[in-house]
Amino acid sequence: MPKDKNGVFHPGKGKPSGANKEEGLGLQPTPPEKLEEYLEITDKYTAGDDKLAEGVRERHPNRNTSKGEETKTGENNNQ
Repeated sequence: MPKDKNGVFHPGKGKPSGANKEEGLGLQPTPPEKLEEYLEITDKYTAGDDKLAEGVRERHPNRNTSKGEETKTGENNNQ
């Protein structure tokens, strides 16, 4: 990281944020040969649609309990 004659720091230029990246969301399709394995793992660790199975350890069960809910701030709280 060079400095000029006056001692002012000039950071390096770097690469643009889109360099060497493919377009799209970055999602990849599931390979057909792995699909059965993925389904077995899903059945092992889940019970129903959005619930973990009984024996699965959850590290912080109370973290972000209100995630996804609308929170009101400012003037809306006073009413």
